[in-house]
Amino acid sequence: MTIQTDAEYQAGMSRLEALDSNNPANLAEMEALGNALEAYEESHGHAPVHPDTLIYRIERYMFEHRLKKQELAQLLGITNSRLSEVLNGKRAVNIDLARRLHTKLHIPADFVLMHA
Repeated sequence: MTIQTDAEYQAGMSRLEALDSNNPANLAEMEALGNALEAYEESHGHAPVHPDTLIYRIERYMFEHRLKKQELAQLLGITNSRLSEVLNGKRAVNIDLARRLHTKLHIPADFVLMHA
C-alpha cells in the first residue's frame, strides 16, 4: 500500500480512525495502513520531533509495550506512587532506579545518568 497525495493521506487517516483496534481481523489492515501513512509523513517532512527526555523514553516504552503504570512499576520493582512521582517530575531518579531503567527498559546508562 502506497499513499502519494494529500487526499489519499486524509482518507487513510479517516479509515485508520474508523477501524476498531480491539477486533483482531483489523490488525493487518491497521498495520499496513499505519506504515503507509508513516512513510507518507516522513517523505513529506511531517515526522514528529520528540523531546529526548528520560520521562519521554519511559512513556514511550510503556506505549510500545502496552503497559499501564502499575505494570511498569511492577516490572521496575517500585511502587505505583514512586513511578507517578518520577513521571510527573516530582521525584528525581536515584541510582537504584537508574540501574533498573537501564537493565529492564534498555535505556542507555549514560542517557539515564545525564537526564536523571
